[in-house]
Amino acid sequence: MQVPPLARFGLDRDHVSRIAPDAVERALEQPSTRIVVVAGDRAPVRDGRLVRFAPDALPSRAMPVEPLVPPSWLGRLAPEADGEPGAIVLSMLVAEPFEIDGADWRSLREVGAELDDADAGVLVQAVALGAWQRESHHSPLDGRPTAFEESGWVRRSASGAAHFPRTDPAVIMLVTDGPAGERALLGRQPSWPPARYSTLAGFLEPGESLEDAVRREVLEEVGVRVGEVAYVGNQPWPFPASLMIGFVAEATTVEIDVDADEIEAARWFTREQMKAEAEAGTLVLPGGISISRSLIEGWYGGPLPGRW
Repeated sequence: MQVPPLARFGLDRDHVSRIAPDAVERALEQPSTRIVVVAGDRAPVRDGRLVRFAPDALPSRAMPVEPLVPPSWLGRLAPEADGEPGAIVLSMLVAEPFEIDGADWRSLREVGAELDDADAGVLVQAVALGAWQRESHHSPLDGRPTAFEESGWVRRSASGAAHFPRTDPAVIMLVTDGPAGERALLGRQPSWPPARYSTLAGFLEPGESLEDAVRREVLEEVGVRVGEVAYVGNQPWPFPASLMIGFVAEATTVEIDVDADEIEAARWFTREQMKAEAEAGTLVLPGGISISRSLIEGWYGGPLPGRW
């Protein structure tokens, strides 16, 4: 399987520099530093590239989402980065998009697969960090207000309790029919438009291995039992804070019994059926940004037509 789009990265996070108390302030004094502005999960894109502002070129209309969320350290561009190798990259949350000459505000879902490695990595990190920053004003331990430390990566309350960005692991799996893998199992959620199908997925529970989570989720959602489970790859999914961990799982039973809650329908597809229905539009597969697409096309053996 190819590297999923949101698993690409072109930054050295440079943790040693990041934890310095004045890391961001010093970065803002360097003309080579670049700032990426983010509104929710959207950022300005021009000619297929993220717009990166020099500190002295940041528009005055780029108002922070709140004064308590300062610019945050993302890292340094890799030596092979186009145009700005080694430059420090900061993210800045803004309250809403503003006009930028020649640029359009695009969501990570829209452009994650189109950006190059450096830009994709920057935007995934900025969106994920920003989601946590916007929602962690108070300590979950003592309810006290928190203040930023370590360049935006730690919030600390007056009691001294430190809080870090959260990542929720989730398994996502392509279930195949027996050792030969001649058929693949896809399901659909009740809220999806007609014909949309995808791989099964679910969150890891406390005290559970990844493989057991795969087996449990498949059994719960579609009533199919799974034996062998093989890891394939993973990618961040910052909507808002997940890590999607991909597997191929071998079914030991084939009868489907959907839970009618999370999954309203599920089907086995041969490769021929999948291609024919995707071409006809009677099967709509996940978009290229999703690791689900990578799992399906990895099993199929190449690109498939159509996507969300």
